[in-house]
Amino acid sequence: MMKFSPYDWAETDMIGGNAALDFVNTASRWATEPVDRLGGAEGFAKWARIAGLLDDDDQAALAQEVANDPKAAARFFDDAATLRAALHRIFAAAASGATAEARDIALLNNWRARAARHCEIRQEDGVFRRRCAEEAPAHERAMRLIVDAAEDLLLNGRLDRLRACGGDDCEWMFLDQSKNGKRRWCSMATCGNEHKVRKFRKRKKQVA
Repeated sequence: MMKFSPYDWAETDMIGGNAALDFVNTASRWATEPVDRLGGAEGFAKWARIAGLLDDDDQAALAQEVANDPKAAARFFDDAATLRAALHRIFAAAASGATAEARDIALLNNWRARAARHCEIRQEDGVFRRRCAEEAPAHERAMRLIVDAAEDLLLNGRLDRLRACGGDDCEWMFLDQSKNGKRRWCSMATCGNEHKVRKFRKRKKQVA
């Protein structure tokens, strides 16, 4: 079971360039002692609103869903957290050129099928479109957007630009959209600046 460590999410934390990467970034320290920054379905709802996956009404609807059936909400979050870990392993493999685990890809495909239950193909004015039911549970709609984003990244994205932050104990993943493709940090204002400070202190100590 992951340790929960509360985090006050802000729009500036959505640095992944893809909703699935931002979802993966709601946990950290994957290689040692994984830490969860959401805590449950309500924490997921708050994050999803900031991430642009739910609006205020959706967040209120999800909160009501949690209140109406706490056990079902807990099961949903456990399922979502399992997918989050699988996505992390898939993206980490893709970033390093390794082969993703078949079980992780199977889990993603199961979520695709789960999301598809609320969607259908329609022809409107001669154009084919996918329409998804707005009456679907709010948490399912948010997860559908995450699964869609993961699929789009894996099938159409620049996986050669998939990076993990080089900051200590960070590991946040992002798409490097810089011109030279050499971005190292999730944010220069946080991990990048901390790295500069450490280098400065090290040089100062060496001189002294």
